[in-house]
Amino acid sequence: MKGNEEYGKLTLPKLSQSLVIMTFTIVVLIYFESLLRPLIVAAFIWYLIYDLKKFLSKIKIKGQSLPSWANNFLALLLLILTFAIFFQIISINVEKISKEIPSYNKKLSEFISVVSAKVNDPKVLDYLNNALSKIDFAGIATDLVDSLSSVMSNLIVIIFYIIFMLLEESTAHIKLQNLFPNDAKKLGYAQNLIRKIDKAIETYINSMVLISFLTGAISYIALIILGVDFPILWAFLIFILNFIPYLGSILATLFPAVIAVFQFGNVMYFIYVLAVLMTIQMILGNFVQPKLMGKSLNISPIAVLLAFAFWGSIWGVTGMVLSVPITSIFLIILAQFPETRFISILMSENGEIGE
Repeated sequence: MKGNEEYGKLTLPKLSQSLVIMTFTIVVLIYFESLLRPLIVAAFIWYLIYDLKKFLSKIKIKGQSLPSWANNFLALLLLILTFAIFFQIISINVEKISKEIPSYNKKLSEFISVVSAKVNDPKVLDYLNNALSKIDFAGIATDLVDSLSSVMSNLIVIIFYIIFMLLEESTAHIKLQNLFPNDAKKLGYAQNLIRKIDKAIETYINSMVLISFLTGAISYIALIILGVDFPILWAFLIFILNFIPYLGSILATLFPAVIAVFQFGNVMYFIYVLAVLMTIQMILGNFVQPKLMGKSLNISPIAVLLAFAFWGSIWGVTGMVLSVPITSIFLIILAQFPETRFISILMSENGEIGE
């Protein structure tokens, strides 16, 4: 009985503190969304720059590596050029889709006529035509262009964040040491925590960028072979949506499969495209991705789905894309404190989070 009383005395305060911390964190994430979302995106892009810098540091000119500032500049420039090229590709393809809308409508109307003739029921033709008339293709294209403009405006803010992060790099370790000037134990503890977070993010970003690139590239080749219009646009969407766990890969395959129906006026092309792209997703996701990522993130599938739903509800698509790495960071941090350690254990894949 005494043991139960002590257990209650110990756990209730801890549980209360955990709930207060979690509630406060959620409120901050929602209230300061406009500030935090581009900052978090900038932090993850900074990791990409960090990896690019590692690669560039191996390049030697007359036996000497490039100075740090030159590596920073080249890495940032490469990323900006890459983003600019991608957005240019998307903008051009969206305009092309808008121009092809009349042709798609005509092919689809012909297909509906063939279907209704075989069914031999005029009501079917009326129903299908009414359903088709409700699809606002021009509106969808306009929304896509508006979304691109919004992303581009946010990208400018993100670039400024990245520049300041690069400027802060050289003094970060000095600041950390000055936080614990006379306590080597706390300094080592903080450095170890940062290393764990750094490893989790770097592993996730590197593996996901590689696997998403492979998925997009192979899908691009498959779409060219199948003759689907705008293969580079769908390949880019597959690359981006592959970062969203579970749901992203499904959405990525639906877009080109649906456009194939409009393009060819045949429902069977939906099945062909969907089957080919889903096969690529399954092979890379089930066999290649686990070997690249291993078990380093240590997050249970249920926790991944909960994280996806939570971050998606407060930060939209950005939250969906970043849900896994952000959750991984939170679990590492929560594991360091007795009051919140149980959350990390419950959401881990195997219940083992280390000391």
